[in-house]
Amino acid sequence: MIAATPADRLFSATLLGMLLSGFLALAATGELPSWLLFGCLACFVLRAMRINPFGAAIPPEFINAAVILYAGFYAVDIYWISGEVLTPTVRLICFLTVAKGLVFRDDRDAFWSAVIAFMQLVAAALLSTSLLFFGFLVLFLVCGVTCFSAWEIRRGARNTRVSAHGSGKGFYRRTISVSLAATAGIVLFTVALFFILPRTARAALQNFVSQRFHLPGYGGEVDLRKIGEIQASSRTVMYVRIPGQPDQLQLFWRGSAMSKFDGKRWTTAGDLAEQVRVRHGAAGLPPRTHHGRQGVRAKYEVQLAETGMNALFVAGIPEYLEANLTSLAVLSNGSIRSLSEMPAVLRYNVTAFFDLYGGDGTPVLSREDRRRLLELPLNADNRIVELTQSVAGSENNPALQARRIVEHLRTAYGYTLELPGKEQDNPIAHFLFERKKGHCEYFASSMALMLRSIGIPARVATGFRGGTLNPLSGWYTVRASDAHSWVEAFIPGNGWTTYDPTPAAPMPAQWVVFSRFSHLIEAADLFWQDWVLQYDLDRQFHLASRIEATRLGTRGWSIRALTDEMSGWRQAITGFARSQAAPLIGLAAAAGCGWILIPWWIRRRREKAQRTKLQNGRAAAADATILYQRLLTRLEQQGIHKPGWFTPLEFARKLPPSELAAQIASFTHAYNSLRFGGDPAAATRMLAIYDAIERQLHHSATEPSS
Repeated sequence: MIAATPADRLFSATLLGMLLSGFLALAATGELPSWLLFGCLACFVLRAMRINPFGAAIPPEFINAAVILYAGFYAVDIYWISGEVLTPTVRLICFLTVAKGLVFRDDRDAFWSAVIAFMQLVAAALLSTSLLFFGFLVLFLVCGVTCFSAWEIRRGARNTRVSAHGSGKGFYRRTISVSLAATAGIVLFTVALFFILPRTARAALQNFVSQRFHLPGYGGEVDLRKIGEIQASSRTVMYVRIPGQPDQLQLFWRGSAMSKFDGKRWTTAGDLAEQVRVRHGAAGLPPRTHHGRQGVRAKYEVQLAETGMNALFVAGIPEYLEANLTSLAVLSNGSIRSLSEMPAVLRYNVTAFFDLYGGDGTPVLSREDRRRLLELPLNADNRIVELTQSVAGSENNPALQARRIVEHLRTAYGYTLELPGKEQDNPIAHFLFERKKGHCEYFASSMALMLRSIGIPARVATGFRGGTLNPLSGWYTVRASDAHSWVEAFIPGNGWTTYDPTPAAPMPAQWVVFSRFSHLIEAADLFWQDWVLQYDLDRQFHLASRIEATRLGTRGWSIRALTDEMSGWRQAITGFARSQAAPLIGLAAAAGCGWILIPWWIRRRREKAQRTKLQNGRAAAADATILYQRLLTRLEQQGIHKPGWFTPLEFARKLPPSELAAQIASFTHAYNSLRFGGDPAAATRMLAIYDAIERQLHHSATEPSS
């Protein structure tokens, strides 16, 4: 479909904008693999080039056949490849975007393209709680309102046989202005409803999407082949605020612990659970034996994104927990689970004890627990026992032996996220004696088996390690790439003690500018979660009570309370602006230059393309009008104005006799020949006369006055 009129061109561009904004919203969820992401973006670039248009059209029969074939593959993907509905559906939407959405030719194709764009946005809404989604939603609304406005204009023009020739500058400005105004009204109305009414969308959709982001290791089992997938992701899992810590946290955020190993998977077995009721948003956790031990007690705050699991991540030995939940389950291995529905974003406070020696003070293990925590898989390799004895030594000192094993694994083996080329019958033996490199679960599993082989009870714990301080928000960011596994060994006199045998992973290089930009995005996302996603009915009542207090005459107290809540954000923003003044000024200067130079560059590109068309004799009537409007603009700069009620020929005749007037008259005759007579030869004459007028005006401007 070649867009001949301004309405056609605007319609094609904004329909593509709807598809692109929906796709970017879906891509921002992090659910698209890199090959699919870059492949779809490449197709968008090709489609944008075809709007000009370039390239040959794809036969519709081929597209329909591809869609039918993929419909059959979709069922295969659900039942035999992925084993779930969400991921195949996302891939199906991406395929439809490329196959049907990006090859629209007529109104029927355009309708289905709009439907596909809306499907992308709905899928992104189910998968994302990020502020980026709101930005792409606004872009989608702008493109959507403009697209359907242009669509209606095109249809009306066809029905009334009206030709929409001309430059289209006024048409674009009016149509886009109306679209922006309509979009602003939609957004403001939506935001008003969003804050006034309790939101129930998640409750309505949770039956369709049960797990939006699956974290391996927190559902009661760990597969050695799974954690590398999450460690390759940069998605933010939680934010943490804890006082007195450096820029890089080194805490272990414990989510689960597993004690049964079959040679390939760790699972929970024999761990008892104690139910704890949360009363008035707070609960004291079952006491752990750490009284009289050396350490510190600290309180920290966690904001956890939805993970599809009910695990709460804690550091240290938790004693007291505050959360908007109704009940908890505390397992005998120290893990904490929510027994009530997990919100989209869970915020909880924890008071915890951090032991100086990394133990929890458990005095003894029962005979059954000791037997369970010393079990080895049936296919355990005998070489593991020999290796452990040579590394750990023969002293009867479990703490010393554990430290020696940690040192051996950290120095003799390498870290990698790459999995073996083929699945191994005994992955731990393959790791220890052949490949000698792997990710954290291989190190943790190996150490746990080595400890058990010499009679030291051990289990594998999973969660996250670390966190990076965001100087803008004052919170630490913990990402999926921080996922980690470590070992907890029972050391007499110290209890369950944490050991990390994994060597330090190489840190990827990161540009300073990108790092600062990511801080801004994370801070905005945290603010979005605080004041939008967590704005529930309780917060509405809280805000209403403050408004009522203001009405009753306690205005000063209410304003002070609201100011105190926002003071942390204000101070952090001020400090960040001061420390990053030079980069921010540079960024603002670059944005200002881009605001000026990019439109100039686009205008020059268009003028060059039009000049090429005129020189090659491929100009249309609309090109004649564009060049005539450009001439009028140039004359207005010299103080020569054309009244709106004059025709081009009347304007040329009314000019005072001069060389310039003669050139304008010749240009007008050539314009009429091309605009109304369809004479392609007139295009070359128009261009030559226009260049002559430009030279004369330039010469007049530079010639010194007498």
